Amino acid sequence: MMKAMDEHFPDNVTWTKPEGGMFTWVTLPEHLDSKLILMRAINEDNVAFVIGQAFYPDGSGRNHMRLNFSHSSDELIVEGISRLAKTLKKEMEQ
Repeated sequence: MMKAMDEHFPDNVTWTKPEGGMFTWVTLPEHLDSKLILMRAINEDNVAFVIGQAFYPDGSGRNHMRLNFSHSSDELIVEGISRLAKTLKKEMEQ
């Protein structure tokens, strides 16, 4: 997943590089809302993630998302990251 994000994600998106566990935490530019991006990702590119806001009791975290890398095959992860990158690029163009 890390390699796929390096290759496909826009330069202004960052993420954690986990040493274990099942997830990576992605940070988007501050003006983006992962809840709105999730709807587009599902409807247009058939890919999903967990919105960051779900992990903030004060309702912040709108520009974050959590991605699971432990369940799918490497091939599906690369495909999913490619699709998500497409969605992110569309959002950033608006």
